Amino acid sequence: MFGLFKPKLPIPPDEFEWLLACFKWLASEFEGMDRLAKTPLILPNRDYFPPTPLEGHPKAQFYFDLVKTHADMSEWECDLVAGEAQRETRVTTGHAIQHRGDAPPLGTFSQSGERVVISYSPSELERPESLIATLAHELAHFLNHTAASLPPGGEDLEEHATDVCAVFLGFGIFLANSAKSFSQFQDAGEQGWEIRRQGYLNELSLVTALAVFVRLTESDVSSAEAALKDYLRKPFRNALAAIDRDHPSLVESVSAIDLSEWA
Repeated sequence: MFGLFKPKLPIPPDEFEWLLACFKWLASEFEGMDRLAKTPLILPNRDYFPPTPLEGHPKAQFYFDLVKTHADMSEWECDLVAGEAQRETRVTTGHAIQHRGDAPPLGTFSQSGERVVISYSPSELERPESLIATLAHELAHFLNHTAASLPPGGEDLEEHATDVCAVFLGFGIFLANSAKSFSQFQDAGEQGWEIRRQGYLNELSLVTALAVFVRLTESDVSSAEAALKDYLRKPFRNALAAIDRDHPSLVESVSAIDLSEWA
């Protein structure tokens, strides 16, 4: 009977095992568990991202430089450029359009020879937390691009593993909070809702990855929970409780994973 009330992971067990394998892969590629243990949890506050009067591209560069610094990648040379802006969903009063797979990306990573270019959507300048999540994901691309092996699951899961890498770098709160957003608009003669999604892992996967990060780094749980959207706090707590129950020494559990089984 009591088993019915045990904390339950927000995601299926096989996906959770993949997340743990990703953390093992990232640690094995990038300075081991010691680096991860020293990685701070980056919070959406003025201590990490102070306000700026800058606008346009200088504002994006300001945030990008801070993301690089917090990721301990400030010396990694890459160019930041403005990409194509997201198209407006409302075109005339009372009318809206829905953009599907052909919508411009929120960010891109590319490399030609030694030149690395990361782009962002200018539309994100008004959504700093979303912009930071995008920049962290693209910077994680840069890091993963230097890995000697493919992530667990191979090429098909490279983008998903890049989201995990951004969590590994400390930006899990930004990715989880930006994965899905709702906004209401109301003007003269029209009103409605807009839903936006970004990234490759969904919210529940990202809060679970965040819980893994928090336990592996011994980050402050209350700070992480307080920074999450209200409705993401319960699945975050459930993930922590399930991890504590099934993996009392999570560092040992991750270290024991055989990555050859994920080739």
